[in-house]
Amino acid sequence: MTPARGFATLLLAAVAQPVAAERIAIPFAPPVGQQLAYDIDQHRPIAGQESRFSAHRTVRFERVGDGYQLYAVLRSLDSDASDAAAASFRAALTPLIGVEMRFHLDSQGKIIALDDDEAVWSAVEHGLETMMAQFAPDTPRHRAAQSVRTLFDGLARDGRLALLAGEYQPLFLFAASEVEDGAHGRGVKTMAGSPLGRPVPVEGVLTLQGRVADGLSLTETLAGPGVDVQMDYNVSPVTGLVTRQGRTLTVGTRTLTEKRVLRPAP
Repeated sequence: MTPARGFATLLLAAVAQPVAAERIAIPFAPPVGQQLAYDIDQHRPIAGQESRFSAHRTVRFERVGDGYQLYAVLRSLDSDASDAAAASFRAALTPLIGVEMRFHLDSQGKIIALDDDEAVWSAVEHGLETMMAQFAPDTPRHRAAQSVRTLFDGLARDGRLALLAGEYQPLFLFAASEVEDGAHGRGVKTMAGSPLGRPVPVEGVLTLQGRVADGLSLTETLAGPGVDVQMDYNVSPVTGLVTRQGRTLTVGTRTLTEKRVLRPAP
């Protein structure tokens, strides 16, 4: 082989090699001592009618050891659904309004504990009892509160933690991790379907759409038996927190849309 031909062969081989996707490190450094507003707004069909369900929370982070403490309070609820359609939503969340929860997060952004969990749980149980006393046993609000109390009573301590932390953990979905800036993205497997149907396995791809002024824009497209999901995220490259999240969930002919926003409190 002549030197020229050898060089050409090496050049062609180099061109043929796929370019490795850039890996972007995402930190976990939430802002300490700053009050943040955390709003969730969901639209879904109830009894053939599109209804809105909204919850407003505040959160604050403080540094504790190698991790953080998250102070979280549900401030208010709202829905334009009928009393019967919104009964379960209100029964599950109303007892938590005004109750401060102090979660512990490890250095990777995982919620691992809740301070004074028995006191928090007692407040929830008292709230449910108060709600049940306000409505006759044959009303939707009373039945919904009774169902929620039965569910809560059957939970072990770790189940209670998972339930109470469930609305906050998505803020840390990408904390202390990496995402790939490549055309093919990264494979994802999870469960989806609730609250429109029972959860089923779904899988798809997470891709980085671009780098915007206030963060990284990512999209997750997932599918499973009778279920399609699209998730859109905006992730802060400074804090590692998900500052905006959009979800479109379709189960059969029904579609749910949800928006979550984390922002400085007014």
